[in-house]
Amino acid sequence: MTRSKGLALAVYLGAALGGAAIGVSVDRLVVRAMPRWWDQSAMRQRTFDRLQLTPAQRDSAARIYDERNRKQDSILAPVRPALDSASADSRQRIAKLLTPAQQVIYDQMQRERQQAQRQEKK
Repeated sequence: MTRSKGLALAVYLGAALGGAAIGVSVDRLVVRAMPRWWDQSAMRQRTFDRLQLTPAQRDSAARIYDERNRKQDSILAPVRPALDSASADSRQRIAKLLTPAQQVIYDQMQRERQQAQRQEKK
């Protein structure tokens, strides 16, 4: 290998490693720290904190959000089975695409999603 090719390879590897390190850092600091969209409890807390609501305002706002959720649940109740069926079908089709190693990860992701949904309902 010529000197210039070796130098080019070293620069390329350095850039690749630097990019990977930056990517991992961003993932750990930003992406994983971002709230999950389905976590209504965390969304409420962030909203209340950002608005600097008093305890009385928080209680009132929580009741309003709870009422809204009950109304939305009653509206969605008739179509919930169809939505659940569509979601289950999609999960099964995705699972068929995966390798066994990916399937293990996917199954864990599904368990985490279900656990988060159960926590949400409490």
